[in-house]
Amino acid sequence: MSKISNAIQMLNYLNTGNKYSVKELSEKIGITERMVRYYKAELEQAGIPIETFMGPNGGYYILNTKNQYNHFNKYDIQLLENINIMLEKMEYENIDKYKKIINKIKFASDIAEEKSKYFLYNMTEDKSELYFVLNDAILNKLAIKILYRNLNQEWQERVVHPLQIFNYDNKFYVTAYCELRNDIRHFEISRIKLN
Repeated sequence: MSKISNAIQMLNYLNTGNKYSVKELSEKIGITERMVRYYKAELEQAGIPIETFMGPNGGYYILNTKNQYNHFNKYDIQLLENINIMLEKMEYENIDKYKKIINKIKFASDIAEEKSKYFLYNMTEDKSELYFVLNDAILNKLAIKILYRNLNQEWQERVVHPLQIFNYDNKFYVTAYCELRNDIRHFEISRIKLN
């Protein structure tokens, strides 16, 4: 494939909202890991900010994918499924037609096969008040004030802008922009209290 089609294919994978390592992207697209890094730099120069999740299970992902590229992603699908639940409760007369539309979008977008190992679309089993506050902040792009227990077991007040809930090693985390650190950080949810 050409460089342009490879870059578009990489962008389509990243636009699903999932995290991909350089190795995963190189295998999926059929290019070298060096070229993956090259395409990342080229896409960023084109105005598409690609985030890097550091660490042994790190990789690239795009935040706010809805604003970056005109393509259905898993967040769009989740919104449509949430609307479906509301329509069912309201006993909407054309609910079957609506479900068929959702299925067509899923099929066309190939979302079902792009489930991340680490990034989830805000569907944890935790249905506590904290979960709902975090989820609401993600959906509505709100900042929230939390208390976070650090490694010294001390509680610190933080103002964070939650971006994504994910699971790693059987623990749930929230990726958020931290005003104190002026950076994107990953907070273990079990160490968070609402302030």
